[in-house]
Amino acid sequence: MRPAWMRHLRHRIGIRGEFLLALALLDVCQCVRLCWPSPDTAASPTSQFLSSLLPLPVWGAAWGVVGVLCLVQAFQCRDGWAFAAASSLKVSWALANGAAWAWGVPQAWWSVIIWLAFARVVHILAKVPDQPAVSSTSTGGAP
Repeated sequence: MRPAWMRHLRHRIGIRGEFLLALALLDVCQCVRLCWPSPDTAASPTSQFLSSLLPLPVWGAAWGVVGVLCLVQAFQCRDGWAFAAASSLKVSWALANGAAWAWGVPQAWWSVIIWLAFARVVHILAKVPDQPAVSSTSTGGAP
């Protein structure tokens, strides 16, 4: 059973807020990955190409800003900027990977597909009206 504060928080932020929290986690982790890349990450052909466009910490900062925006707006009723920024960043990342693929980076096409699909999911969920999560006590079901 979930603690009462978790149930209250989930009810307070709703489905859209929950999704924005997941985006915040993803985006902040991507920020850390790019700002402080491991030797393997920095040596990858895709990272080499992307760092020729902009230094990896600059890419990371963009992910971090969007992650923080998603975190903040997860708790607000007006969350459109977070959804727009998250979707736009993922499309931009897909386009940058598309450029890498066009310049001969092997397997960059896969990142294009993944990030465009994910951007579409963000865009779709941005159009869903928020509904408070249904509590387990009102349905009689398990948490």
